[in-house]
Amino acid sequence: MYADNSDFAQTQVKTGWSQKRLSDAGVWLADVPAFNIGVVFFSIGIALYFGFGFEPDIRLVALTIGLLAALCWAFRARVGFAPLCLMLLIFLGVGRSAWHSAAVATPSLPNYERTYRIQGWISAVERSGRGERYVVEIADIRGFSAAEQPKRLRIRVTKAAEPPLRAGDTLNWLVSAKAPPGAAVPGGYDPGRAAYFKGIGGFGFGYGAPERETDLTLGRWDDLRRGVARWRNGLADRVMDAAPEDTAGLQAALMTGVRRHIPPEQTESLRIAGLAHILAISGLHMGLLAGGTFTFATFLLACILPLSRRYDIRKPAAVIGILAATTYLVLSGASVATQRAWVMAVIVFLAVILDRRAVSMRSVCVAALITLTLHPESLVSVGFQMSFAAVAALVATYQFWQRYRPAFAPANRRRRTLNFFTSLSVTSLVAGFATAGFALFHFNRFARYGFAGNLLAMPLFSLAVMPLAVIALLAMPFGWESAPLWLMGKALEPILLASDWVAGWPGSLDYVPAAPDWVLPLYAIGFCALCLGKGAWRAVGFVTILIAFAGWRQMEAPSLRVSESGQVAFWSVPEDGEGAPVLLVGSKRSDRYGREQFARRAGSPEAEWESYAKTIATCDALACRARVGAWQISVLQAPSEVEAECAVSDLVILAVRSAGPVARRGCEAVLIDETSLRDTGALDVYLRDTLTIKAARPAKAKRRPWHFQ
Repeated sequence: MYADNSDFAQTQVKTGWSQKRLSDAGVWLADVPAFNIGVVFFSIGIALYFGFGFEPDIRLVALTIGLLAALCWAFRARVGFAPLCLMLLIFLGVGRSAWHSAAVATPSLPNYERTYRIQGWISAVERSGRGERYVVEIADIRGFSAAEQPKRLRIRVTKAAEPPLRAGDTLNWLVSAKAPPGAAVPGGYDPGRAAYFKGIGGFGFGYGAPERETDLTLGRWDDLRRGVARWRNGLADRVMDAAPEDTAGLQAALMTGVRRHIPPEQTESLRIAGLAHILAISGLHMGLLAGGTFTFATFLLACILPLSRRYDIRKPAAVIGILAATTYLVLSGASVATQRAWVMAVIVFLAVILDRRAVSMRSVCVAALITLTLHPESLVSVGFQMSFAAVAALVATYQFWQRYRPAFAPANRRRRTLNFFTSLSVTSLVAGFATAGFALFHFNRFARYGFAGNLLAMPLFSLAVMPLAVIALLAMPFGWESAPLWLMGKALEPILLASDWVAGWPGSLDYVPAAPDWVLPLYAIGFCALCLGKGAWRAVGFVTILIAFAGWRQMEAPSLRVSESGQVAFWSVPEDGEGAPVLLVGSKRSDRYGREQFARRAGSPEAEWESYAKTIATCDALACRARVGAWQISVLQAPSEVEAECAVSDLVILAVRSAGPVARRGCEAVLIDETSLRDTGALDVYLRDTLTIKAARPAKAKRRPWHFQ
């Protein structure tokens, strides 16, 4: 009792000292814990690094960090201490990001298609449209030295081997590949950046079926990773064999993280119903599995009376919970989202072991700090943002409720049942609102009835599906998994029926246009102030969020798109302003992914595609000419027409060739050709009072490490 009070007093003294130092900057910091402030400013540094239009010199950043650290020490007892510390934390975020980007650098293939003979092993088998693709860990690429070859490639399977290759198998394959592509639309998702931090140096497809390689020698680390990949995918295959056919893919994903078996229609239905979060193993799954294991272990140890009367049985149960969480981390593939959930679970269990508060905002910030220190790039990923937003909002709500709930309440069965459904409702509502802004920014759509979908599905998911998944995993070593997998499948059937029902409601999805780039950072800062702050800080956070949403409409949708391969698409709006806009294209088969992204960011993903050659354009064998508003557009098929079209058009697009330096200099119109597109990537063209072009790929002088040359 006295030890606990003394420890609490020491903690208060230390916290007060650090808070006083930060509060020297003014009373505006008085209501925010110092550690939480530090994590936020470290995150701001990471965000600044990824928002830079250039790659900062890591030596200059390190020098600045050293100078700021010295100034912090010199001003440690003065008023200027807090601002210097906050600046130091920002530069630490920038420096850690720059260091990490340099540390994970991997060679990439050239940015043009070439044929390669590769040898390696399959670390993952993923769904790709109606087929599959392999992530291949490279052992050798013919013609490349060990220092020149990428760590891994992502190759689409055009012809499957017989018998089919599985994760962990070695192969020898003739493939066509090039460097990973950049963003398909300016400001959109950048697969090149994601590939860079995953060590993937090339995308491509295979010529024919891959050959199984039998004499490939791998290092110890690769052998260990290969064994884990075989184990994970072997368990997934066992689930597919033993589970009911309609739910087997979803069961395999929930238990092992292998999602390629889920039918696409189930995935889309769950997304529309606001239940997409059950597909990605993160905090929900880790909490249910590790928390359920902890609860069950506590119950079993409590039944051993000599043990439970003498010791605090929660502590060994917490150790068992950590072991369960770690096993699930490895089994699920250890994605960044799962790592974050594991860190959070371990912090909670360590708090139980050390007699500290298990659920607090500080534990959330510790988990964020560890995750961002290990993977700074996760800050700009939608998974990190939505996951931490949900957890932070729930913890803030929990703390608020703890202050105002009754100290004692009847614990009969009716009250417990009511509390369960009340907690579930509040959890769904709070998590839904917390993640809505991030979902809107990244996906430009919002599941309108997500609250209803979660209320219908989550009780059964929490009480039956995940506990049965744990039982099935424990039964697998004995070959007894069939019964729990069958029961788990039966529990999933009502959830899938509920998702189909909710997804079928009128207006189940809302679409919004893309927001300006500054909206998401402003929203995130306001959200942090709302959840982490107190008093006036929460009012500031709420106002900041409102300003971010008010600025959403400041973004104008582009009028026209030019893909990197020169394919053109532009909007046709009915003259009376009524009716849905139509996307006019040259060929409906080309540039499908880019046009889907273009339409989604305009807030019209369901717009129909029509050929401009058959509607508003005048076309011949050499060119198509169309008027878009007040602007004359020419899409050419031959460079011989450049001079003539430049004289009569405002925008000239030569889709298949380079115009040449003479024609480019003599063209009075805006000229886009193959040479310029190779440097800029896809283009968004804004046809307003002036013609403005926004490129998907920055200029060569401003390219970052993940912008493959």
